Amino acid sequence: MKAHRPLVVVLAVLGLVGCTRNVGTATDPTASAGIPPALTVATVDFPSKWLSERVGGDAVEVLSIGASEVAQTDADLLVYVPGLDAQVDAAAAGLPQDRVIDVTGDVNLVASARDAELRDPYVWFDPVNVGTMAQTVAAGLTSASPTMFEASQFYGLRGLSVRNEALGVDQRLQEMFNPCRIPTLVVEAPVLTYLARAYAFDQVPLILWKPGGQRVESLYYTVDAQAAVQTAAKRNGIDTVPVDTFTESAPEEDLLQGLLDLGDQIAAHQDCPLVTPSSSDRPG
Repeated sequence: MKAHRPLVVVLAVLGLVGCTRNVGTATDPTASAGIPPALTVATVDFPSKWLSERVGGDAVEVLSIGASEVAQTDADLLVYVPGLDAQVDAAAAGLPQDRVIDVTGDVNLVASARDAELRDPYVWFDPVNVGTMAQTVAAGLTSASPTMFEASQFYGLRGLSVRNEALGVDQRLQEMFNPCRIPTLVVEAPVLTYLARAYAFDQVPLILWKPGGQRVESLYYTVDAQAAVQTAAKRNGIDTVPVDTFTESAPEEDLLQGLLDLGDQIAAHQDCPLVTPSSSDRPG
């Protein structure tokens, strides 16, 4: 699918503002800006919904729809993460491409641990990617607006604000995970690829894990595989840790807060002794 690429005018706005804003600023970056004409945005996954709401603000009505509704949506835009649902991917491919925003379009995607020919869609587990996705959404909303200059200011500033918050979360996670005495993440489903790459962990799928090798004290699992993982954990005398993929929701309906909460969990189970931040320190 063709991704929306940042427009020159959006980059100009971001470049000028980026010189003056502080990372993690919680105030509304568009409080004194004009609001562009309203757009309707359809989403089918939580990361896209969260990004659309945060970047779109009062200028966007965000609709949550099911996979079966994508092909017939009359929303101005479909914002989604490819690779999570084959039905959604097929329906999105049939829509006019100027009505589709692939939020991962500007992210450096890596191969799926399950199939090297596919891209891993769980990009938001690296908060730097969340910042990139916010700017992709800002550019897509600007392209769809009938008042491009006003829209570029409004969406560009909001996208930059989310990016700054995401970079702040990245800094906190670096502090949480530096150092961790257990570098191996044994996972039932390899959904933590981007987190592992960003923070120097070695992600090992459970089916490839050989007990007795590197130190491991916890197995990470998604909810649908709890029973199988608990059996393996009990056999090896180690803990189990649930991982929410955030495809449907996140703690406090905040994707970045979800990453901080997950960071707390991982730091506690990977023997990371220099944990100074806390997930109670909300992003922003």
